[in-house]
Amino acid sequence: MMKKENNDVSQSVSQSVSQSVSQSEENLPLRLKHGIFKLVSGDLISNYARAYGEWSDLEVVFFKYILSENDNVIEVGSNIGMHAVPIAKTISAGKLFCFEPQRIIFQRLCCNLALNDLTNVYAYHQGVSNESQQVEIESSDYKTPWNYGSFSIDKGFSTEGQFDGKVTKENISLITLDEHSEIQKLSSIKLLKIDAEGFDLNVLAGAKNLLAKHKPVIFIEVHFESFMQTKAYLETLDYVCYWYNSDRYQPNNFFQQENIDDGPRIDMNFVCYHRDTLDVNNIPFNLMAVTGEERTGFPLMHYT
Repeated sequence: MMKKENNDVSQSVSQSVSQSVSQSEENLPLRLKHGIFKLVSGDLISNYARAYGEWSDLEVVFFKYILSENDNVIEVGSNIGMHAVPIAKTISAGKLFCFEPQRIIFQRLCCNLALNDLTNVYAYHQGVSNESQQVEIESSDYKTPWNYGSFSIDKGFSTEGQFDGKVTKENISLITLDEHSEIQKLSSIKLLKIDAEGFDLNVLAGAKNLLAKHKPVIFIEVHFESFMQTKAYLETLDYVCYWYNSDRYQPNNFFQQENIDDGPRIDMNFVCYHRDTLDVNNIPFNLMAVTGEERTGFPLMHYT
């Protein structure tokens, strides 16, 4: 899906969902597919979760497929925890490290981790980059319908269009994964999940030692206009990239809800394997390699 459409979708989905949900109900935690969640009123991710009982759940299918009980995972850009919660439950004897730079969204993430009694998660109100520093970022009261999952460290709320809500400024810490003291204690890392809205190359640059040592699978969100740049950079780190794209609507969604959009809304991702761990004869779900020739069509995942 083209990113500029996302916030038009956020407002239309918000209107669709609000027609069937009262204000008092909207403020209550909900039992969704993977646990209990306190959502964010008007937020795109929350609106999809409220409608379908899940968020981009084909991604969770992949995480559960590759992860085991004792694995360790890093998630950069955890948002409110729609994926952090099922990941943490899957790696119940391992550790999940979550990073979320938006203060209000981070608070909701911690709320959802607590609601699901998850004690194996290390959550940080920090951004992740290629160097450690203090930076000023945008904040808000989060009362304007918007895709807050599209927030970027450098562009703030206006990555997909002009944000018209209240904007304030806050200081946060940026860290590198290579310098994180708790992560340095890990003996293994199975998965690095990155949803950094254009900051992904900075995240990778600050994790070169970690990647060389642990060679985790990388699951990274990409964008139509820059996916070849992401692929090229990952190749310099000895990673091979495969497509993992999915429609947010799936017919067998948890709430059995009909499609609330007027067409497909696709999330584009790479699954990347280090060359030292790659078994080309055993790629899960027969994923297709990224070639750069996909400009007129991208492979799409489906429930099986």
